[in-house]
Amino acid sequence: MKRLAVAIIHGIGSEKEFYSVELKHRIVEEYVKADPNNRLEDDLLFHEIYWGDLVKEEDGELLQRLDYKKELTYKDLRNIFIGFTRLGISYHKGGETGLYEAIHERIKSSMQKFASHRNVDQDDTPLVIMAHSFGSVFMSNYIYDLQRNDSGLSNFESFKTLAGIITFASPLPMYSTQTGDFSKPISKTGSALEEGLKDRVKWLNFYDKDDVVAYPLKNVNEAYNQAVDEDFEINVGSAATSWNPACHTGYWEDKDFYKPVAKYLGEVRAPHDFWKL
Repeated sequence: MKRLAVAIIHGIGSEKEFYSVELKHRIVEEYVKADPNNRLEDDLLFHEIYWGDLVKEEDGELLQRLDYKKELTYKDLRNIFIGFTRLGISYHKGGETGLYEAIHERIKSSMQKFASHRNVDQDDTPLVIMAHSFGSVFMSNYIYDLQRNDSGLSNFESFKTLAGIITFASPLPMYSTQTGDFSKPISKTGSALEEGLKDRVKWLNFYDKDDVVAYPLKNVNEAYNQAVDEDFEINVGSAATSWNPACHTGYWEDKDFYKPVAKYLGEVRAPHDFWKL
């Protein structure tokens, strides 16, 4: 039976490797539980795209220097803000810092590794993207270029089998006022995706209203309104963070996020007859 591939890329606040392990377990559990007679854990293939090691660990040191009077509050939140600001500046400076190229090369090599998985058919295995925070900006830029230029990569590596996009805590709207690529959404449906799947492809965007980095996408402009199927306002985080901007890192373990994600992945794979070899 064919598998559904899911590539996950992290954003600010989740820079440690293996950041998505618990999220994957939760999604798979919900996915199987919804239809245990027809669904297996192996139906879904997950793969992390990790770039956190490319960013220097200077944010915490900077905050310590600034807080020399030891009186600043919300230090975890300040670290997220500092990291977001510094990353945005470094990434968009491009060749001046080398970060833009390094991150895109990391995405490329990571997708090459995913494509080599024994259960991935590089011609037609459908692929869903899950992108958190600034990871959605990275993936938007990377895929935008691939969808407009012949890369010479396989269908899978070049996202021509793309079968859906899930963004969460995304700051994409912050860049939509710029001219060029940022005002145009990527296509959520890969050009080589099998016809039987195209009608089930969706772009789902999740945000918490207390997360100052995250925004709805449908009202960015008409192009995004057409591309994004639904903006989900959800409440994520712990008792200490669910009511403030620190909830930005709370999506990974919150049922308000992983349950609808599991539901969508199940919808992509249905009906079961389509997936028989």
